[in-house]
Amino acid sequence: MENENIKNEQNNKNFLKAIHTFFKIIPPDYLFATLLAGFFFSSFCTVFTNTDTKYTDLSFVSSVNTDLVVITTVIIFLTIILFAMIVKNNSVIPIALLVSFLLFGCSLTYSGSHVNQESSQNIFMNIAIGFILFFVVTWISKEDKLTVTALRLPKYTEWIVAVTLLFLFTIGVSAVSIARYDAYMCHNFDFGIFAQMFENMRTTGLPNTTVERNILMSHFGVHFSPIYYLLLPFYAIYPHPETLLVIQAFFVGAGIIPVVLIGKKLNMTQSVIVSCCVLYIFFPTLSNGCLYDFHENKFLTVLIMWAMYFIVSNKPIGTIVFSLLIMSVKEDAPIYVMAIALYVLVTRKKYILGGTLFGIATIYFVIATSIVNSLGDGIMTSRLDNYMLNPDDGFSGVIHTCFFNFGYFLSQIFTADKIMFMVWMLLPVGFAPFFSDKKSLFLLLIPMLVVDLMSNWQYQYDVKFQYTFGVAGLIVFMTMLILSESENKTKNKLILYGMSMSIITCFSLFFPRASVYTESAQKATAFTKQYNSLIATIPTNASITANGGYIPHMYNFPDLYQYPDMYGKGNPKTEYVLVNATDVKNNVDGLADFIGNDYKMIDQKGAMVLFKKQ
Repeated sequence: MENENIKNEQNNKNFLKAIHTFFKIIPPDYLFATLLAGFFFSSFCTVFTNTDTKYTDLSFVSSVNTDLVVITTVIIFLTIILFAMIVKNNSVIPIALLVSFLLFGCSLTYSGSHVNQESSQNIFMNIAIGFILFFVVTWISKEDKLTVTALRLPKYTEWIVAVTLLFLFTIGVSAVSIARYDAYMCHNFDFGIFAQMFENMRTTGLPNTTVERNILMSHFGVHFSPIYYLLLPFYAIYPHPETLLVIQAFFVGAGIIPVVLIGKKLNMTQSVIVSCCVLYIFFPTLSNGCLYDFHENKFLTVLIMWAMYFIVSNKPIGTIVFSLLIMSVKEDAPIYVMAIALYVLVTRKKYILGGTLFGIATIYFVIATSIVNSLGDGIMTSRLDNYMLNPDDGFSGVIHTCFFNFGYFLSQIFTADKIMFMVWMLLPVGFAPFFSDKKSLFLLLIPMLVVDLMSNWQYQYDVKFQYTFGVAGLIVFMTMLILSESENKTKNKLILYGMSMSIITCFSLFFPRASVYTESAQKATAFTKQYNSLIATIPTNASITANGGYIPHMYNFPDLYQYPDMYGKGNPKTEYVLVNATDVKNNVDGLADFIGNDYKMIDQKGAMVLFKKQ
């Protein structure tokens, strides 16, 4: 009996020791985190596999196999626990928690974006996911559970990651953009303009278009963008519209190179630099904005990143060169350089360099706007007409309103759509710019205020379009500065949150549109072949008026015009008219009246119908 008691007592001690060892490896909070990881993963599987009903519908719950969810949660829970015990390392638990939540968050934003296209691209679900992610990252960062900042990687890892991500970004974004083009989903505004302009630049050396205002004119009469001449040699290698889309994707992605160099100058570890590369390449407005045609604004990001690299490297010549390149993008691009100059002056105390940059930017702005005024109808001050009592007031009227009716100024900035725009731009980096002790850093957000938020032109504060690219570069740079100055605990939070939220928001913006465009291109294969074959029968030296959706595919027609004219220049009676048969039948925009008895139909492929002047 005594021996049996001793044996039982020993068993109890062994059991207690095992329990103690178990909880030493896996404390209670880790157990709860493991359970959450199982729940997030099973929830991801449920959302991902259920294609018949969207989770935004209440009826979705009736299609969920609750037994399977519970079983999956338990299996994942036990698998993670068992693996942690075998390797005697509980760091697998925070990894599993973060990955499972990342999968779940991506599935929610991806699925939700398909049903909430009209409700600001599902911003509220992104905010909800960002809120939960905050608690997940806070727990993971406590006691540095993943040791992200201390992680030692093999030599050149940051460069391998950067080049790989650049390659994938270029291929992925180019493929989707070209699919959209192939499916005839692009329009004259704004791809047909640039397709024709580059072809004219290649053949004549001049940036002329006939489709921008329905008259032969220089594009520089609308926007002064000499940067196009630096891109022309790349286009000339393979002179087709698709080339422009590849060039654009590559140069936007190429901003990752100065990201690595900036990280090194800021003495970041390899792991932090790699994290910044992921944050940059997944920053949602970059890939998403690339899907809307071709625009000069999209080259701002890479140029701004290079300029900021030369600034942190204390290299004035490089700073000035890239500041000039930034300004060559567009007549309003000096605004970005002025903000950078103020940052150099106030924050970095480089008075000569800062003053020089500001002076150059001011002079360049005056020259560029004068060129636009002389070649065209003047710069688009109408996009700030919400500040002008009289249309002729110009910039002086804008300044007068902002200073002497500051309440009105604030009412124009903090509207529902613009607040959501600010969230889209700052949520992916966890609002990192607000963590800086140097409030002068906010000078770099001046372009966001002036270019995006002040305007009443809705596209300037819409993340689907081109006006986010300069600000995106500045926000990424500001985030990198904050990371370089933060203590490890804060740094870990920002890194994990920024990487995760960038990926999640990218699944809300880019990937759903990518899916739509690629599927549309596949479904449209038959009719696009017909359209292309009909266009190929038209002499390229003929004058022709065409539907705006057909113009991007007619880039090599130098005497081309859009119907209907949108700028009051009128529609000339050209030799050919290429339009949509349904538009003719329904006399859309007076199209049937325009054709009248002057034209005879000579061919039709699908909905595309070709008329020739009699």
